[in-house]
Amino acid sequence: MKFYKMKAEILASLVVAIATGCTSFATPNVQQGNNGVNTNTPSQTVRDDQQENTSTLASQGENIQSRTKNSSNSAEQLDLQEGMPYQKARELLIKQGWQPHTQGEPPNLNNTPVKELFDFGYEEVKDCSGTGVGACLFEFTNQAGELLSVSARLADSNNLKRVVWRWWIEKGTNTNKPASLSADYQAKPPFIGTRFFNFLGGNGTGQSIAIATDGTTIVKLNGTVSSSVQYRGKFSNPIILQDGSGLGLLIKDDKIYSLSANGQIAKGCRGEGTVCESSLLEASFPPIVDGFYVLGGTDQGLEVRGEQYRYYDEEGNQEWRPISELNYVKDRVVFDGKNYWCIPPRSEVGVCSKNGWTPYR
Repeated sequence: MKFYKMKAEILASLVVAIATGCTSFATPNVQQGNNGVNTNTPSQTVRDDQQENTSTLASQGENIQSRTKNSSNSAEQLDLQEGMPYQKARELLIKQGWQPHTQGEPPNLNNTPVKELFDFGYEEVKDCSGTGVGACLFEFTNQAGELLSVSARLADSNNLKRVVWRWWIEKGTNTNKPASLSADYQAKPPFIGTRFFNFLGGNGTGQSIAIATDGTTIVKLNGTVSSSVQYRGKFSNPIILQDGSGLGLLIKDDKIYSLSANGQIAKGCRGEGTVCESSLLEASFPPIVDGFYVLGGTDQGLEVRGEQYRYYDEEGNQEWRPISELNYVKDRVVFDGKNYWCIPPRSEVGVCSKNGWTPYR
């Protein structure tokens, strides 16, 4: 299973949060602050289903069709249009010298829409959001080393029939980082392990960030019934989420801040004018124990060993992955963002659920 699972169905508790003005998992109900961090990051409208919210952002001067000032190509020169069929846009970009970007982070093939798009031939797909307009992120590169990101939303129920929503050009691979951040904050990771944070403070809106010794970093939204991976890759500060929104996270002085699409620290998470910040807390629940976990009723299994896990079936074992991708549910029960896995009592036939192992009667 490939990396970051940005994939969970929208959480019941988050539906309430979004309905009350939460425009993003990382930046709920944000306003642009003047004391935030400046950036050369392309200004990009926060993803949301609500048309009135998009109109409000646009009226506030948000540049819908983003571009990087340092780029030798400007976004408007690409002849792309919002609502254009993605397949047509793809053909146009390739004719203009852009090629699918297949380097860097691999596509999230654990996400069903991503795998379908990849198998269809869109090798440039990176990930898809399970919320909002269901946007998917596609990346292209050119001979100048620029990176073009195209976000395409669903046109109807057919995953393959997508239309262009947003696009922006970055010069090189580090233009996502606010230019005003000091080198101190772009150096080594501030900790190794997992920390938890919650900008809203409510149930089902918590997030986590796990940093491995090699710098691999995973940011997850931890809901009440499922989870989704918002970022997976090498540590950077700030971290730009991989959903095409341009939103990010900044770690500073034992706290974490939500960044809006233009790189400023967001406001409005816990009341008008309040800075979107949270303390970083260590895990308060027991560790996931080693062993062989099963779904029940299938030959599929999941093995946990130390700080890693892997799936297995009748065809053999798959690659090891960091255990930070799994959610602890209760003793001998874990959740991988899609299924619950249990270590069952010896020789007892049954099925695993969030409540634990249930034997067949």
